[in-house]
Amino acid sequence: MKINLISIESSRPEWTQKAFNSYESKFNKSINITWTGCKPVLRSKNYNVPSVVEEESILLLSKVKKGDLIISLDREGSNLSSEKLRVNFDNWVATSRDISFIIGGPDGLSRNVIKQSDFCWSLSNLTFPHSIVPVVVIEQMFRVWSITQNHPYHR
Repeated sequence: MKINLISIESSRPEWTQKAFNSYESKFNKSINITWTGCKPVLRSKNYNVPSVVEEESILLLSKVKKGDLIISLDREGSNLSSEKLRVNFDNWVATSRDISFIIGGPDGLSRNVIKQSDFCWSLSNLTFPHSIVPVVVIEQMFRVWSITQNHPYHR
């Protein structure tokens, strides 16, 4: 199974890549996780927000492989406990499809991306720096995977 994190990012601090790699190495060989960054659309002082969001959303969707289960991260998505996320993860794995997590830019994702998604997830009501979000997602994926493997990490 492949899990792809696809995000709009202007830069990727080295420490976030190290943290991501650390979690990635903890999964067994049955799960392969990648992080793909897409450059944000250039913004002028008075840019057209809907236009930029749509352009970035098209770019993000172009990185999703056909047939992937699409999980969008959006502040209006579902808030999940670790146990509820585990149930969703089990259902996602049961589809035998690869999973693509879509992480928008500073102005979010278009309604079109949300509609095309199989699930819309909100990490928190808080706003996070975009470089941290893939690390949070992979940590949560490791947490729910460890629950399914009866691994002590979750406790």
